Amino acid sequence: MKTIGFKWVALFVACVCTVSVSAQSDLTVKVKNIRSAKGKVMIAADKGQYAMVDATGDTATLVLKEVPEGKCKLYVYHDENGNYQLDRVDGVPTENCAIVDLDMTVEAKTIDVELADLRNKAKK
Repeated sequence: MKTIGFKWVALFVACVCTVSVSAQSDLTVKVKNIRSAKGKVMIAADKGQYAMVDATGDTATLVLKEVPEGKCKLYVYHDENGNYQLDRVDGVPTENCAIVDLDMTVEAKTIDVELADLRNKAKK
């Protein structure tokens, strides 16, 4: 009787461990429309992953490691002055940035993101 109980407990633990592990994969992001070769290009996912590289030209490639499957939001910006913050004036970002919604279960594991100057959009 004890053997049957132990088998059920072992099966339950195995099932819980299987359910709690979700599929993860790396996401390569090619960032375009970088305004200058100053500062850093930063990216963060709402799932906790982040990366940064030096801005060296008008494009940069970053890799987010172990992004879980499912819906995800990416925040990307060019930190031109290197203060590690998205600078704003009256709430409008002064540095080029982008917010991207994606679904890691459907979309490619490599995406292109184009930064935008939101100061021009706010004036319109």
